[in-house]
Amino acid sequence: MCSLRDERKLITRRAFIFAGIKTAIGIVLGSRLFYLQILQFSHFKLLSDKNRLVAKRILPPRGKILAANGELLASNQFTYSAVLDLLEIPEENRADVIDQIIKEKRLDDKSISELRNIPETINRNNKLVLLQENLDWDDLAGYYVTSSLLPGIIIEKVQTRKYLHAEELSHVIGYIGAPTEKDIERTENMALTLPMAKIGKTGIEKSYDEELFGKIGVQHVEVNSRRQFVRCVSNTESTPGSDIHLTINLDLQLEVYKILSEHSGASCVVMNVHSGEILAFVSYPGYDINIFTKRIDPKVLRELYDNPFKPAINKVISGLYSPGSAFKMITGLAGLDAGVITEHTRFRCTGVHELGSHKFHCWRWKYGGHGSINLRRALAESCDVFFYNVAESVGADKIVKTANDFGLGIPTGIDLPGEKSGLIPTREWKKTTKKQKWTTGDTLNLAIGQGFALATPLQLVRMISIMVNGLNPITPYLRRSREITSSDNLRYKREHIELILDGMYDVVNSDTGTARRSATFDDNFEMSGKTGSSQVYRITEDQRLQGKTVSDDYWLKEHAIFVGYAPDSDPKYGVVVLVEHGGGGAKTAAPIARDVLLATKRFC
Repeated sequence: MCSLRDERKLITRRAFIFAGIKTAIGIVLGSRLFYLQILQFSHFKLLSDKNRLVAKRILPPRGKILAANGELLASNQFTYSAVLDLLEIPEENRADVIDQIIKEKRLDDKSISELRNIPETINRNNKLVLLQENLDWDDLAGYYVTSSLLPGIIIEKVQTRKYLHAEELSHVIGYIGAPTEKDIERTENMALTLPMAKIGKTGIEKSYDEELFGKIGVQHVEVNSRRQFVRCVSNTESTPGSDIHLTINLDLQLEVYKILSEHSGASCVVMNVHSGEILAFVSYPGYDINIFTKRIDPKVLRELYDNPFKPAINKVISGLYSPGSAFKMITGLAGLDAGVITEHTRFRCTGVHELGSHKFHCWRWKYGGHGSINLRRALAESCDVFFYNVAESVGADKIVKTANDFGLGIPTGIDLPGEKSGLIPTREWKKTTKKQKWTTGDTLNLAIGQGFALATPLQLVRMISIMVNGLNPITPYLRRSREITSSDNLRYKREHIELILDGMYDVVNSDTGTARRSATFDDNFEMSGKTGSSQVYRITEDQRLQGKTVSDDYWLKEHAIFVGYAPDSDPKYGVVVLVEHGGGGAKTAAPIARDVLLATKRFC
């Protein structure tokens, strides 16, 4: 039997062992608690906040676009969109959820493609996928039912664009659309990763996209373990985009569009010759830009781009045409400035100008030409032979320089994307591009605005505006508050400019002018200008012998051009009209220009 003393020793030993174990456990637990609560506090607090707090980015209302009189052209309206939040779906269940959504909902191919490529989608900074936008009430109800059965579906109330006078202003306003990956990378604007985000794609919407977009807001909300909303913790309001006021006179714009609608394809610009302020800007046909406010049906898009009259192209700034006889003022001014002709210089037009074995015809070749003719009458009656002779005397280089001085072959700088520079060909250009030497024949073609020469309608109205505004190289603009840049006036003699303008007056107001039937018959608002025809098909010698001067095929008919201004006594408005395959400028374009300028007088 153990003595009492031995028992006490045994109990003391056991107590010591238990105390040691307890102390060791305490040290381990304490160390772990210290590690978790002190050393790893920031890490676990972040994880906790991520489970508890959700940062929701709020897109700002896009700025409105308004006409000169303040009338709305582009505004916003509320719609509903269905969005899939991938963070709310366990990764192992995503495939099943996605299959169920595709099976139950009528999604377009793009949405299905995004859903099928979830690994690619979740690598982006945003974990949201747009399922469907502009939901009608039936779709909205369906998504609410589905969202109660499947995780991750969110119904978002969003603003979308609404365009008024969509067709008539399609090439001015432009439209917005979903940003591409390149758009996001270029701007570094993380707001664009939101599935509802839209940016300007064309027109004013694109030119002033940053101002129209505004600044994004952020709302932090508390959610429970099921990611259901509990309360709003903090809210930083978004900043609405700025409104953009245009120079466009809406009444005039609608009237011009109506006038041009009598033709298959045309363009027209009315501009203040002193400031560059654009009052009307029409490329016909237009198209309904509201189709781009939601995901567009590929069939509708294909019809738009396959339309032979090219409604998607902004013909005013992207259409390239030979300027034809509208270029003759440049050739005449180059001859005057170089001193090779004066107001008294005369050349004889027999209808044909021979250069070696080649014949360069005047449009009156069939009637034996114009006879002996000076510069003023050559402009009024558009005699080709006179300008062939001027070109041979002055040379191509001087004509090119004069054309460049008046803005041809150079972008105008208008505040719209997609403007083309046109082309005033040079010796170097032909050598580099065509691998050929410049010939005298090239010079003769350039003299009457044919051959390689190309210009946009906007360049032509800018050219005429500089001629009548005191030789001030203005920049066309569409935003009313845009800062107007000034530059030095061109250095041409005033008497030479006056002689060119006298010829343009006679085009419309003399008994023999090519556009005499388009006179305004208003002594206080007389129109002056120049007709032109832009060839798309060269009449052969055999066809000329048969008496044919134009093609019977619509697509081979020349484009009709008129560029002018009014009133002649105090020029204020410049106008250009180009009717595609419209035949002669005197027959088709000049009457339209007259009607447009009279409408300008009425509305402006």
